[in-house]
Amino acid sequence: TEYIVAFTGYFSAKARSLYISRALQGAGDGALEWHIVPRENPASDFPSDFELVHIRQASPRSLLTLEDHPYIKRVTPQRKVFRTLKYIPSPETAAPCNATRGTQKWQSWQSSRPFRRTSLSLGSGFWHATGRHSSRRLLRAIPRHVAQILQADVLWQMGHTGSGVKVAVFDTGLSEKHPHFKNVKERTNWTNEKTLDDGLGHGTFVAGVIASMRECQGFAPDSELHIFRVFTNNQVSYTSWFLDAFNYAILKKIDVLNLSIGGPDFMDHPFVDKVWELTANRVIMVSAIGNDGPLYGTLNNPADQMDVIGVGGIDFEDNIARFSSRGMTTWELPGGYGRVKPDIVTYGSGVRGSGMKEGCRSLSGTSVASPVVAGAVTLLARVVDKNGDNIDVAISYSPVLWPWAGYLAVSISVAKKAASWEGIAQGHVMVTVASPAENDSEVGGELTSTVKLPVKVKIVPTPPRSKRVLWDQYHNLRYPPGYFPRDNLRMKNDPLDWNGDHIHTNFRDMYQHLRSMGYFVEVLGAPITCFDASQYGTLLMVDSEEEYFPEEITKLRRDIDNGLSLIIFSDWYNTSVMRKVKFYDENTRQWWMPDTGGANIPALNDLISVWGMAFSDGLYEGDFTLADHDMYYASGCSIARFPEDGIVIAKNLKDQGLEVLKQETAVVEGVPILGLYQTPSDGGGRIALYGDSNCIDDSHRQKDCFWLLDALLQYTSYSMTPPSLSHSHSRVAPPTGAEHPLPQRLEGNHLYRYSKVLEAHLGDPKPRPLPACPHLSWAKPQPVNETAPSNLWKHQKLLSVDLDKVALPNVRAYRPQVRPLSPGESGAWDIPGGIMPGRYNQEVGQTIPVFAFLGAMVVLSFFVVQLTKSKSKPKRRKPRIKRPTYLQQQQQTSGKNPTV
Repeated sequence: TEYIVAFTGYFSAKARSLYISRALQGAGDGALEWHIVPRENPASDFPSDFELVHIRQASPRSLLTLEDHPYIKRVTPQRKVFRTLKYIPSPETAAPCNATRGTQKWQSWQSSRPFRRTSLSLGSGFWHATGRHSSRRLLRAIPRHVAQILQADVLWQMGHTGSGVKVAVFDTGLSEKHPHFKNVKERTNWTNEKTLDDGLGHGTFVAGVIASMRECQGFAPDSELHIFRVFTNNQVSYTSWFLDAFNYAILKKIDVLNLSIGGPDFMDHPFVDKVWELTANRVIMVSAIGNDGPLYGTLNNPADQMDVIGVGGIDFEDNIARFSSRGMTTWELPGGYGRVKPDIVTYGSGVRGSGMKEGCRSLSGTSVASPVVAGAVTLLARVVDKNGDNIDVAISYSPVLWPWAGYLAVSISVAKKAASWEGIAQGHVMVTVASPAENDSEVGGELTSTVKLPVKVKIVPTPPRSKRVLWDQYHNLRYPPGYFPRDNLRMKNDPLDWNGDHIHTNFRDMYQHLRSMGYFVEVLGAPITCFDASQYGTLLMVDSEEEYFPEEITKLRRDIDNGLSLIIFSDWYNTSVMRKVKFYDENTRQWWMPDTGGANIPALNDLISVWGMAFSDGLYEGDFTLADHDMYYASGCSIARFPEDGIVIAKNLKDQGLEVLKQETAVVEGVPILGLYQTPSDGGGRIALYGDSNCIDDSHRQKDCFWLLDALLQYTSYSMTPPSLSHSHSRVAPPTGAEHPLPQRLEGNHLYRYSKVLEAHLGDPKPRPLPACPHLSWAKPQPVNETAPSNLWKHQKLLSVDLDKVALPNVRAYRPQVRPLSPGESGAWDIPGGIMPGRYNQEVGQTIPVFAFLGAMVVLSFFVVQLTKSKSKPKRRKPRIKRPTYLQQQQQTSGKNPTV
């Protein structure tokens, strides 16, 4: 009996023999007869992970001893694999593709083994197959070139023919001088027959569907064909043949592998494990799902595996072929539920492909559908462009992963050349991690591991400046480590402002609203000196607690003079209230005093003072109506100063500061809460101030004011003052601020401990040196593909297409005429000559009604003449004559029987 001894790794032939010899010596059976079966094939010169051993009268003890060896993973019996092949045998001189044949005889080879991997081609005709009723030839069968039906010719015309893709065909071989193939890189034989040629024609047919260049055109005629002959002329194969062939395919770095066989035995461990290893080595395996339909649960292996593309069959009316196997999978039962298979269906009935010697022939079955998908994958492998060169990627990482982990930061930006491009860009980031060898004494030893991280982004053309909003994140502080009080003082059960004030945390609803309105929001995580203001329409500052560098104040003034607009949503700031809301922390056993209020009003006043603007330290709340919208002012401040030519809206609100400090209630009339201002410089920007941010904050929002944000953006981006604000009855004269002093910073605060701007200093804190702006070092891209548009597929009504009249395209003739687009041209490809797919010739379309009208007139004239003749002759009654008996007998014995 022959056994497959699988090892834990790849070893040389000498090492494998030594391991087996030592393992069997430990069995204690000196009379055990065994030897290693020689395997003469192209993979024998390379290390392997299995060995084929012949053991005469092997005992269970000897097999267990083999499996106990540390380098031996599994011992399984060698399996003989039969395949049942039904097909139309082609004579030596095959008919051309547009010819029809007479009656064919179906031939079949059967196996007595119930669990077998079989060829998934069909020779017998089905109800939908062409040529089932061979005695009826009134309608000539239309040859079906499946590559053209799936519009591969569109890619051919663009110059894409699968060049450079390595595709392997595991089947019955291929003749050396077949006229349909021009790029057969290698033919290998893995059987015990001393031939590389195809004695059955099935392997030739499968290879033709993928890569034929003449007559019955394949999908990828320029692909590199690697032919693996794994079946004999008697349709016999062994598991060890497949294992060796699979190992060789991995060594040759095959891209696509077609396997038109299958069987129900998914517990064939050596075979299944090797398929997993293939797909783990970036081999795209395409396999037929089986011909055991319409019964469910008839999936064949390896097509039922998750890592294999399982292909089912349909006919040319787009109906699921009756013979096609279908799911669920049974691997997972009973613990799991099973998976739906096949993964994809395509034409598998009456498909035409290459004959064994020349010409074309038709076959049916899922083994016919499998190379259709394999051919399409081969063609698309060099067509689908990832567009990775349209993005710039910067990578930063921790040089040492210690003690337990590290970081990998990826920054993605659109390349300048793609500023007006729209589409999907994708690729991968390759990460290599190196660590010292386990043995410290080993010189130069190093263990490396490589991981590929997929990257896929959607790119849109650069939006106009008016639609680009920049969110200032740099000046938002968050807990921990400092005590930054809540923005709404009514929420006593949540004293800390700890949500981060980010567009993807507590301002998420606001962000989604802006996106729905067509705005593009970007986040600034650096000082104001680090962005190009000419690219943005509005700078949005919400609930800022940080101080500002003097350089930031200077740059912002210059940017606003040059057209940048500013929107500020402020919050409360009152030193007396800040002292009131201190609390004792049991953990640190100390009093916690706020380092700032809901917002840092003194810092904001320094920022906007150049325009004569300032916020007060008043603390207000209350309900009101503005522009027919119900509003709630939650612990906000008021505007203390504003330019005389600005627009200011005031409302009657409660003095919440008085309530917090003295528990008294008072209503203040005419509290300025909203201001709009156009700067006087030519082309200058606009400034909008609002004293409360809770209405756009998700944390404790009671009534949203997204409509107000839209109105302010309309004002800042387009210089359009909303009439509901400019003509509001609540408009008041801008305050001058002379009657009240501006708020000052809390004495003894420790904001410098948490600030990115301030540093500790004797006396008042001083600003730190302005940090350098972050500089991204873009990684060098390595584009790999060029592509055609992704929307090539258009469904066709096949019954109205006469493929005989469609000439196969000359692939080489189209290549020189495909050129890249020059700037200013449209996105359509320039394909000279012929008619584009999906269109028709306008002149031909106009002549069809003329011919139809003339034909109708001729037919009408004929019937008029016949009717006139019949009326001019007198009617003569015909005598009834009884039919002779011998005529009836002659009719019954004739070869023409009525058919249905």
